[in-house]
Amino acid sequence: MRHAPPRGHRRSHRPARPDRHVASPAPPANGRASAQPAPAANPAAGSVKPAAPSRKRRRLLLLVPVLLVVGLIGAYVGLRFWYESTYFVMTDNAQVTGDLVPVGSLNAGRVIQASLEVGQPVHKDEVVAMVAVPQQVGAVPFSDTPLLDQTGSLNAQVPVRSPIDGVVAARMANVGATVSAGQAIYDLVNTQRIWINANIDEDKIEHIARGQAVQVTSAALGRTFDGAVEAVTPASAATFSLLPAQNVSGNFNKVTQWVPVKIMLDTGDAVLPLGTSVSVRIRIKDGGPLPWQR
Repeated sequence: MRHAPPRGHRRSHRPARPDRHVASPAPPANGRASAQPAPAANPAAGSVKPAAPSRKRRRLLLLVPVLLVVGLIGAYVGLRFWYESTYFVMTDNAQVTGDLVPVGSLNAGRVIQASLEVGQPVHKDEVVAMVAVPQQVGAVPFSDTPLLDQTGSLNAQVPVRSPIDGVVAARMANVGATVSAGQAIYDLVNTQRIWINANIDEDKIEHIARGQAVQVTSAALGRTFDGAVEAVTPASAATFSLLPAQNVSGNFNKVTQWVPVKIMLDTGDAVLPLGTSVSVRIRIKDGGPLPWQR
């Protein structure tokens, strides 16, 4: 049974309004509200950026290849030094030596021809100069002694010939000069008899033997020639000096002596200037530093 609404009361047709108050989240158990706001949602939360390497790590990454290169260079230098000191004996105390042949007339006279210049090649029996020798006439009876100051009207022209194949190294007399018997007009170098006089430390001479292969580098020509040990002098270089050292017990000081070693070369057509310096590299041991080279 419905009760009628009282008079004067109008039924409201307005829709019910929702409650404006939204239920707040429950406070934490300790009763205090959180002071920090909740973190905002990151749309790229799935992609995490890697952390940049630190400065110390970057230095280490740069230092490793540098140390590796330095180590390789040091290992190469050490291996090279060991190889050179074990398989070779080297010295810069070496000079070019050869046969220097003076050529002149066997008679006294005046030079009337000498056309060769320094550096020109000559052949054996080639005429290198002409000397006018006065003819002596008249003799003491019953003897062959010529009379003093009596010469013929003409002078005999005596040719001066080269005794070897070589190169002119020096010119000792010019045209018009008077030379005595045997006086040199030219100095010739025998190109087939050029060798190296190398002074080796006495502590290393025990390793040197005849026939060992040698590499000779000429500072004058800038070339390297092959050679071989010809002989080891059985005396030190000081033995041949004019004033050998005479050390007594009161002032004795050990001085390393040098032993001359003769090295023959195969120079081909090249002519090494006598007296110039060379570098010598004597191979005293066969093989190489690697196992398959021994």
